[in-house]
Amino acid sequence: MYLFKIFLAAALLTVFCTSLAQDVQLKETPENVILKNEYLTVTFNKVKGEIREIKYDKYANILGDNGAGYLMGPKFSMNPSVYKLIRKSPDLIEIAFDHFGTKNNLRYTLHYIIRKNTSGIYCFLVVNHKASNPPGEYGQTRWGLRADERYFDYHLVRDSIQGPMPSKSDLSDGDKVQDWTFKMADGTIYTKYNYADYIEGRHVHGMAGEKSGLGLFVIQASHEYLNGGPTKQYQNVHSGPFLINMFKCGHFLSDIRLDKTDGPVAEDWTKIHGPFLLYVNKGKNVTDAWNDAKKQSVKEINQWPYSWMNHREYPLNRGIVRGTIVLKSGPALANSMVVLAAPGSDWQSQSKDYIFYTKTDQNGNFEVKNVRPGNYTLYAYGGNLLDQYVKNDIVVKPDSVTNLEKQVWEPQWNGQTLWQIGRADRRTTGFKLADQKRDYGLFEKPVADLNFVIGKSKEAEDWYYAQTKRGSWNIEFDTRGPFTGDATLTIDIAGAARWPIVEVWVNNTKAGVLDGLGNDASVYRSAVAGGYYQHRQIVFPSSFLNQGKNIISLKLAKVNPKGGVMYDAIKLESH
Repeated sequence: MYLFKIFLAAALLTVFCTSLAQDVQLKETPENVILKNEYLTVTFNKVKGEIREIKYDKYANILGDNGAGYLMGPKFSMNPSVYKLIRKSPDLIEIAFDHFGTKNNLRYTLHYIIRKNTSGIYCFLVVNHKASNPPGEYGQTRWGLRADERYFDYHLVRDSIQGPMPSKSDLSDGDKVQDWTFKMADGTIYTKYNYADYIEGRHVHGMAGEKSGLGLFVIQASHEYLNGGPTKQYQNVHSGPFLINMFKCGHFLSDIRLDKTDGPVAEDWTKIHGPFLLYVNKGKNVTDAWNDAKKQSVKEINQWPYSWMNHREYPLNRGIVRGTIVLKSGPALANSMVVLAAPGSDWQSQSKDYIFYTKTDQNGNFEVKNVRPGNYTLYAYGGNLLDQYVKNDIVVKPDSVTNLEKQVWEPQWNGQTLWQIGRADRRTTGFKLADQKRDYGLFEKPVADLNFVIGKSKEAEDWYYAQTKRGSWNIEFDTRGPFTGDATLTIDIAGAARWPIVEVWVNNTKAGVLDGLGNDASVYRSAVAGGYYQHRQIVFPSSFLNQGKNIISLKLAKVNPKGGVMYDAIKLESH
């Protein structure tokens, strides 16, 4: 009874404290609109659709005199915008800025929501095109926040991706090497691309101050609106200081991608991006602010989809897709990626629709929660397989479970496996230098020529994360045979930068060419794990193979400076 009274008193105290929280407030002037809750005050310019000030704690404006929060993309900015008050209550105020891009024929409506009991402000974007208008250009679309460098001087992306920001004066004293890459006075290289990262397993990034303890973070409770899926890398935060939420990101996408969703939008089309939370906090130090932001991200994830959202493009009633994937040979597809995306095209290049993903457990079971109603294709990859599973016509209904039960995957088989280099996971995992942090200039370390002996050489010591110099990487192996059909060399590419060309030679006979690999900017923008995944195969007569010793050579015949090929896995099969 005593414990019950304590519990009841605590519950009543929580309700009482919540009720005492200040109602959200709105104030308008001819030029500005101001939103306020018990934590912060945010001032917007009505015409530009920009955040101009954020008042927090004792700080009059953590953005500084030249700071701003704004949306920009190809051939448009939000200036001029039409301001609208969408809804207002004691607990929540929603405003929006509407802009039609006369140069790209798309309508952008940028929403902000301030809520009681939240140390931050939510933001989401609705992009719309009407078929009656000329085709629209839906390219890279970025929301960014430029803040005061007196208060923010530290990048925070993951526990393993963090570091101090050089000041603007330090950057101006440095020598520019390439875009947003500088050689500093002390000889070190600073580049914003060292703080790019995969979105998989990451829902918060931001910046903080080593002296101020202030933190500014983007918290993405869901990745469903982000293009590219789990293998996509995003730009996050860089010196300036500048915090980014990419609604649609073009970084590390190849210029040869098969899907043309980045091309003109001709049809009637609407997509909602977000909401994300711009979270503001203060701790004793950077670590304190970071740990608090991570805790807040867990709270946001658990609330998704947000019950307080009220938009026709944001369904609250969602579905679940579950099932089990097993290989035809018997074992389950364990700890592998399952992706729900639009049908008919490469999911890693999709951007106009929504993407959901999860991983299978040890028994191949999976469950994708909070899926928007619609029609999807299921894709799966993993299990050290140089292939992917595809199942079409997945229908998701509101408040329903789509049970796919057991899915049997029969991977492509091209004969007896003679050998494989690398573990197929769409990254450079296990190769030399692949365990390094992102670092501009790492591409200089791989050798031009190497000999890798199957059964003797070690991937972590003898095969580099990238082939970046003209030369020959030779694979030596023995075969007994005899083989009477074709041989297939499958080469899964984790990334390719600056249009490299690789010739494939089998015992001094040219068997094929890896051409048209394009440019995903991976190598020269500090990527170590990969860029845009590609699946290639070279088929040749097995008579090219000797009884006994053989050499397959990957000759990098052409590569532009700072370019190259990043291999995922290479497998030789023969009949």
